[in-house]
Amino acid sequence: MFTRCPACHTVHPVNASLLAQGGGRFRCGKCNKVGNALLALFDDWPEPGQHPPGPGGMPVLGAKIDLAGAVDSRLNPEEARLSGEPDEDTRKPSKAWRLLLRSAWILATLAVLGFAAYRIAVFNGFDVLEQQNVRSALVSLGLKDPPPPAKPFRDVSRIHVVSRELRSHPARPGQLRLSVTIVNRAERSQPYPGIEVVLLDASGQALSTQRFKPADYLSGQSARSARMAPQAYLPLVLDLEDPGPRAVGFELRFD
Repeated sequence: MFTRCPACHTVHPVNASLLAQGGGRFRCGKCNKVGNALLALFDDWPEPGQHPPGPGGMPVLGAKIDLAGAVDSRLNPEEARLSGEPDEDTRKPSKAWRLLLRSAWILATLAVLGFAAYRIAVFNGFDVLEQQNVRSALVSLGLKDPPPPAKPFRDVSRIHVVSRELRSHPARPGQLRLSVTIVNRAERSQPYPGIEVVLLDASGQALSTQRFKPADYLSGQSARSARMAPQAYLPLVLDLEDPGPRAVGFELRFD
């Protein structure tokens, strides 16, 4: 809402509170003349030469003037407002918006603190990403590839022969029977080894080679477990084809 000074024609913005306090009268801040704002009220900024509504006419205003509350406005000008203005509560952000904004600030603060803590840990030589719990969380979120499966422990050099004996088979002509006891000297269990038996002549030359897988020399239950416990002694009986009287020695190899 605007009024125009009748003396210098300066346009001044006014509101219901100002009009109510002065009963419509005002003093121009430019020429210091006193005028009646009610005689020259405009809804929008007046164009040059534009006239206010004539006597007896009602100006078309963008907001209604609460004349009934003029007295209260004079006594409490800070509480006076246009009746068409929205309530203060309606101009406030909604509760859901305030909650969303607060949550965003909290998350941003936590992110900054977390990044700062990570940089401090890295600076002090502590690799946070390699910790078991952190690595598992990153893998579950798909942010890190899972580590390759660990290879089972295996060291056949720790499998030793404790005793061995080679003789003719007691019931099958043309065959030999090898009785051997092996032990796992490693501190961890490992798969049962494959066994290679090499029959040798007097000069140490190989006459025949026969291989045995764990399933060939173990019982059903042991073959299914396929693990040799630490310090476990295993007696074996292996039947071999007899290459003839030239076979006077043998050699055991594990793989």
